[in-house]
Amino acid sequence: MINWVLHAISLLAIIFLLVKRNSECCAPGPNGKTSTTDSTMTNSSPGFPVAFFYSDSLLNNLGFVKENEKVMKKKQDAIVNELKAKETSFQKEVQSLQENAQNMTRKETEATQERLCKMEQELMMRKEKLSAQFAEETGEFTEKLYGKITSYLKEINQDQKYKYVFSLAPGGNIFLADDALDLTPEMIKVFYQIM
Repeated sequence: MINWVLHAISLLAIIFLLVKRNSECCAPGPNGKTSTTDSTMTNSSPGFPVAFFYSDSLLNNLGFVKENEKVMKKKQDAIVNELKAKETSFQKEVQSLQENAQNMTRKETEATQERLCKMEQELMMRKEKLSAQFAEETGEFTEKLYGKITSYLKEINQDQKYKYVFSLAPGGNIFLADDALDLTPEMIKVFYQIM
């Protein structure tokens, strides 16, 4: 839901910029004539200070992102395997209790049930802890990556030629963009050099 709201806000901002641009470039000049600017403005044009990059292409071409994905996949697999083993052990204990309940005294049954409740609680706590750790590590990487991208964009924008730099992704609200405004190849090249 939040993703769609953000897409809608981005789309509204783009529409606003385009309307504003069109009103500025097609407004009557001092001589009363409508001035039209060249429709092939580039990203360095002060009248259209917008650029973009394809986030999926950028991420797919960065080695450190691929390496991190492999590491995170291994961690995720290890978490899944650990939890499966604990769940299997718990299920075996429950099955054992069900099979042997008739032969157990009341105290033994109660003690086994308490042990099973404790095992179940420990399993749930472990699942929550591992999920939280994984989410935290993923969040830290995403934050670092966002910081690197933002830092790079600020560096290349020291001359203030861009007012906005959009990240385009499949399923987003921007369906068409002028390739002259695409920063992706330049960003991939720079990130390969600095990483």
